[in-house]
Amino acid sequence: MSTAILHLAEPGRNQLAPAVYAYDLESLPWRETPRGTAREKAVRRDNAAGHFLGMISFDPLSRSGLHQHLGTATSYFLSGSLTDHQATTREGFVGVNLAGATHDAVTYPGCMLVSRLEGPVIIPDGGLAIHPHAGQAAVRNARPETPPDITIELERAVPVATRFGGVGRRPLFDYAGTGDDRRMCALTLWPRTPRFVVEHSALTDLFVMAGDLRVGGKSVSGPAFVIIEPGATVEMSSEYGCSLLAWAEGPARAVDGDGELYGFN
Repeated sequence: MSTAILHLAEPGRNQLAPAVYAYDLESLPWRETPRGTAREKAVRRDNAAGHFLGMISFDPLSRSGLHQHLGTATSYFLSGSLTDHQATTREGFVGVNLAGATHDAVTYPGCMLVSRLEGPVIIPDGGLAIHPHAGQAAVRNARPETPPDITIELERAVPVATRFGGVGRRPLFDYAGTGDDRRMCALTLWPRTPRFVVEHSALTDLFVMAGDLRVGGKSVSGPAFVIIEPGATVEMSSEYGCSLLAWAEGPARAVDGDGELYGFN
């Protein structure tokens, strides 16, 4: 699997057909962040749009630095915890920051998370936050009473059946109130999940937490990211079982049948 950083400002711009990319996180190097107390493994960064997809690791007793999200950000905590003025988000939880969320988070035990940022992050003039692409600007929180975090415990999300044999889905975040019609969910593919084929209408990111996934002709084992470009028709299966997170910007419908994979109506 590729270990290069992927700059995907214009999905498919150099491809004759929509593509599928896979990134093995074991072999992807850690890179320092501006504060020096956190590292990242980035698989996509678009500085102009403020987009980021990758893994972040914080040292114990360290801060994120004060920052404000201008777009939706979602993170799944693989280990440890982060605490801000509202709450503590821990291992096994998804943390969602909506546009306008302003906070400075502290980790006491250290933590590791996978994150998807869908808009810019700003920091005060002279400030320093972990986000390498953050811009300096006046931080004004027009609605300070709005909580900066929405927390969802993955294991408490109710699993639902899908129309794909061997595949279960846990809905996590439907982007209500953000102005976007997207989905974040967790999928479980049971051992010997048979081949199924879905056409992806929009950019979709997968984080393979554990197990094996056959996707778009590639064999992927967790921990790994998979990026599926808009318009890609993708064959998926698992021989030994797989758990993954999915961020879908649009539906993925079965080529043969009427099933949709990520929870769109």
